[in-house]
Amino acid sequence: MTKLEAIEAMKAGAKVTHRFFEPQEWITMEGNLTIITEEGYACSTVEFWGFRKSVQWERDWSIWSSQ
Repeated sequence: MTKLEAIEAMKAGAKVTHRFFEPQEWITMEGNLTIITEEGYACSTVEFWGFRKSVQWERDWSIWSSQ
């Protein structure tokens, strides 16, 4: 899925992962401005996406599954 699709999925409560993440890594959103990681860390969406500006982060998102 695209970055925008991943953002919408997270806003709806889904955990998403990216092809660059390790198998156990995921993120979700709390409200519209906070990213939460699998470890419980919170950071602003501005900070999170600020480090992920390249075109490689625009695609290859998916819903995370523990399986």
